Amino acid sequence: MIPACGRERKAYRGGSVMVWAGISEHHRTPLYHVWGNLNALVYRDQILRPQVLPMLRQIGPHAVLQDDNAPPHRARLVDAFLQQVQINRMDWPANSLDMNPIEHAWDMLGRRVRENHAPPANLQQLLVLFQQEWQAIPQADLANIVHSMRGRCNECRQNRGGYTRY
Repeated sequence: MIPACGRERKAYRGGSVMVWAGISEHHRTPLYHVWGNLNALVYRDQILRPQVLPMLRQIGPHAVLQDDNAPPHRARLVDAFLQQVQINRMDWPANSLDMNPIEHAWDMLGRRVRENHAPPANLQQLLVLFQQEWQAIPQADLANIVHSMRGRCNECRQNRGGYTRY
């Protein structure tokens, strides 16, 4: 079981909202609004400790964290924390954003907001819509994304890191 974690930044009428979430076959974290810049301290103290760690503990001892290679995710401070709390991390190729399951969850979230709501008047409304639609995504849809990981990785290997249909 591999929880996928990531962040999304959506520009909207002159501003942007950065959110973070994690998914697994049977779990999802709450959508977390990242205020300001995401750095290693914010990632460890506001995301890993309160969001990721409880979800991985709930999944069980074989849980593996899959995140991307964003600098805050790969900082020594973060590596030391993950080692300290005994969280295994999946190795991830540097240029494989499209392979990350959370990217498909972000796409699903964005489509739901666009299809189900009038354009928000401001960033606060956009954040509220993201929160509502994140909770409304069926867990089965997120599980399907997670289940596609094996196929993603196999196709990536077969194509020697080249283009995949994902």
